[in-house]
Amino acid sequence: MIINNFHDTATLTATSEALPVSYTQQSGRSKIWRSVDTAPQVIIGTLPSPNFLSALVVYNHNLTTVGTIRIEYLLQGEVVYDSGVIVASTLIPLGIWRVGVDPWGAQDLTEFPNTHYVVWTEPTLATDYRITISDSNNPAGYVEVSRIIAGLFYTPKMNASYGVKLEWQDFAEHKRTEGNSLRTIGNGTSRVMSFDLAYLEREGLGELSRELLKTGKRQDIYINLYPEKGGALEAEHAFVARREGSYGHEHNYFNNWQTQLAMTEV
Repeated sequence: MIINNFHDTATLTATSEALPVSYTQQSGRSKIWRSVDTAPQVIIGTLPSPNFLSALVVYNHNLTTVGTIRIEYLLQGEVVYDSGVIVASTLIPLGIWRVGVDPWGAQDLTEFPNTHYVVWTEPTLATDYRITISDSNNPAGYVEVSRIIAGLFYTPKMNASYGVKLEWQDFAEHKRTEGNSLRTIGNGTSRVMSFDLAYLEREGLGELSRELLKTGKRQDIYINLYPEKGGALEAEHAFVARREGSYGHEHNYFNNWQTQLAMTEV
């Protein structure tokens, strides 16, 4: 989880802004940074003061299968981390790709909302970060990003216990007409995920408590339950969310605590 998003307090610049880059600092599905064309775009975030970064997420982008992203951390103008140029989307692999059914070069995550790209790194002291985006053949005629998350990730020594529950809430509503025909009103989906962290040592518990109590229920949290697993497994269990309910934990045996968390997609 990235619980404290440094990007929201950074000073931003972008190559072009058909829609303002400051929208990447705001929660809301309609707030999207958009370039004026498909020329290479560079977004630079300057932190209020030097801080450690160990993860950066480019969230809900429209890049095609040939679009690329490059992420760099800088310390007083010197590059201290460079991801290199990386293809932002994942193709349907051979063996799963269906001849005559799936288009050649199709993405395996096309049906999932909020396509995003994330890098995980060792904690690196930085004053700035630079995101270079290239997708010159994007059929939309521009590139766009909804949200950027940058900060230190939290991860427990033991991942969530078996019993993770993920629900895709569908906001369509069925209504009957006077003639008893069925009509469906509205659309849209949102995820709710609940899971148990059943094996937390004192140090891990303290870090989790500090971060979750600092952000409360109002601030966005990026959660990725299966980091670096790739494909649909990771995509379905990775999204920007807010915590539901109150936070608490139980000291259930020697040097072990457990907590239950529920996250709802923003």
